[in-house]
Amino acid sequence: MSDIYKETSKERVTVKSLAKDMGISHTTVSNAWNNPDKLSASLRERILSYANSVGFQGPDKLARALRTGKSDTIGVIFNDSMSYVFIDPHDIKLMRGIAVRCEEQNTNLVLIPLKKGATSAAPSLTTLVDGYILNATHNSAAIIQQTLARSLPVVTLDFQLPQYSSVSIDNASAMRDITTYLINKGHRHFGIISFSSSPGIHGIRNLEQTIAGDNTLMLTRVNACRETFLQYAIPSDDCWLYETSHDEQHGELAAETLLARHPAITALICLSDRFAIGAMNFCQRNNLAIPQQIAITGFDNITPEVNGIGLTTIAQDAERKGEIAVELLLNNGPITHHALEYQLIVRETA
Repeated sequence: MSDIYKETSKERVTVKSLAKDMGISHTTVSNAWNNPDKLSASLRERILSYANSVGFQGPDKLARALRTGKSDTIGVIFNDSMSYVFIDPHDIKLMRGIAVRCEEQNTNLVLIPLKKGATSAAPSLTTLVDGYILNATHNSAAIIQQTLARSLPVVTLDFQLPQYSSVSIDNASAMRDITTYLINKGHRHFGIISFSSSPGIHGIRNLEQTIAGDNTLMLTRVNACRETFLQYAIPSDDCWLYETSHDEQHGELAAETLLARHPAITALICLSDRFAIGAMNFCQRNNLAIPQQIAITGFDNITPEVNGIGLTTIAQDAERKGEIAVELLLNNGPITHHALEYQLIVRETA
């Protein structure tokens, strides 16, 4: 009984108590974990060895975060469920770029999805972070408003907010390039397969009116197509938009619906390669020759070919996008809107 009492009555070991025991400053002890480059290898080893001998595993990071307001952690907010970021090829590359830069800066990552499980309930911002990367989000989502209200550094991807830095290609220009290319190839009847303009919006409509909503990336791309159609005097009744969930299966369903309802369509413009893969699968299963009967374009260049047919698409460097986002967030410099390069890659599908 006396041994148990003795063990539990020991004073808690802290950075200050270690410093006192070793006869050095508490800043020097703290540097052994937080700024090792400021110490010689032998001094750091001596501190860590003594700390280990008394059962001290390092400074309390939560206490340090509360004291300094810095957590050495950034949050990445993205549109879909948690699993999406590990499935979507573009986002996998993006997260690789973010992770590489975070590792170099000894910074942690927190993933914050807009959809939380099957209920799609909005998650709350409870984790202490030093800033956020917003990845093509629905801007009216409650969590986005919470994020902006916290007055922390923010970097946006694929859309711009005037008061924050951003990284993006020129999405409008890229879509104009695709649309103009198809028009110059002789196409006059179009279907566009797209993610939703606002949460919960699905289905088909023509492009008579400018598309509105809160998904800035989608609006930018689709309305750039619409403006190009108008420029070339292509009637809105010849151009149809199908909004749906972002995966190959829904791309296939969208292609089926568009071509069944509007058989005059000769070109499908897909806002991602994943949609394009689904559209190609549908056409090949139904003996619709690509591109002789249906031309198909994608976006992101994640899949150079599908079933032996090269996909015409827009190439962008998603990994570099993630790297630049972290650099802008952690450097905390002037507001910068970084324009990445892109390339229209013409292959067999168009």
